[in-house]
Amino acid sequence: MTENLFDREQIFRRKAQMSDAPVRAELTRRLEERLEDVRLKPGTVLRLQDDKVPVADEGKVAAVMADMVLPLVEDVPVFLVQCLQCLQEDGLLLATALGAESFREFRAAWAQVGESSGHVVPLTDVRDAGALLQRLKLALPVVDRDVLTVTFPDFPALYAALRAHGVGNFAMRRRHGLVTPRKLMRMEAAYRDMFGREDGRLPVTLEVIYMHGFKPAAGQPEAAKRGSGKVSLVRILDSRTE
Repeated sequence: MTENLFDREQIFRRKAQMSDAPVRAELTRRLEERLEDVRLKPGTVLRLQDDKVPVADEGKVAAVMADMVLPLVEDVPVFLVQCLQCLQEDGLLLATALGAESFREFRAAWAQVGESSGHVVPLTDVRDAGALLQRLKLALPVVDRDVLTVTFPDFPALYAALRAHGVGNFAMRRRHGLVTPRKLMRMEAAYRDMFGREDGRLPVTLEVIYMHGFKPAAGQPEAAKRGSGKVSLVRILDSRTE
């Protein structure tokens, strides 16, 4: 039997807490803006909120949006292949994940008190995201990112926001049990010392990775091979300054 990497009960509990999550809503809005910038064939847009991909939609969907779903998925390549199977030819796959720069303040503060996990969701390296799109052989794959800083007046407000967004650590091998009040106070003191602002507000960094590409189809445009350009960009820029 394959070992489960994630605690499913913990995931469902966290998802139930995400009813009032303004930052999550903003990230969804940004993803939908990207969808609006792409010309698609007519068809359904499938918006996934968890790792259940509907088999009945195979080959029928114009676009699949996996909005912050990847941290909940145990086998990301298999999940994305299933998403591609839902798409029509030339359909668009859009996905977002939290990058490795996210919650860097938390991870640094916890490290100061001897906790290595950082108590947050699994995070994605932007280079791994790019390699994944290459493995899927998507047409015109693109990976880019936003780095956001959200500030809070104090720790109670910060913790309430993290609970609302469901971004705790739900790995099966996470350290179980409650953190002692003394250790939590030490972590909070380290956080304030390292990152607290002059006005007392506490910052949290979020790196949002956006990934998109098209399901292969005949007649699609292809990106030119690196180094195949025949016009010098330097010459073009020089001519504009004359």
